Amino acid sequence: MSMNKRKKEAANMFFSAFLVLAYAICCYFIMQLASKSATMAVYNGIAVVLTVLFGTLLFYATRVGNGKQVVRFSPSVLILMVLTSIYAISAYYAIGLPLHDQMLQNDILIHLAAVTLGYGIPYTFLSGFETVAAEDVFYPEHFEEDKKDKEDEE
Repeated sequence: MSMNKRKKEAANMFFSAFLVLAYAICCYFIMQLASKSATMAVYNGIAVVLTVLFGTLLFYATRVGNGKQVVRFSPSVLILMVLTSIYAISAYYAIGLPLHDQMLQNDILIHLAAVTLGYGIPYTFLSGFETVAAEDVFYPEHFEEDKKDKEDEE
């Protein structure tokens, strides 16, 4: 790995870590302000929105790799991460849902569900990076030439 590439990756990691840390500090001050001026329901709603955004920020801060970003729908991530997180957040607010009492007793579960939701939504559609080898790329304009060359060989 070249020296410039290592420096660039180190700078990207530093700025990503700084961004996550700065977001956490800003969230702390926003939550302190909301706790003094809002009702408990509004305060909890703000907390959920901020932690969902924190999960999304974590997703983009940890996206590293070489190659092209792969856009691919993942139903397993949708079911295991996103839908269960939505249910956990809904059970926290909706009185009639099962697990409502357990969610109210443990506040960390709602924050973990919100971070998982924020991380899971983009992860459902963007699964990672792939490098494509030059010989694996298909060029339609060369297909006819290759077909003619193979016929000439026969």
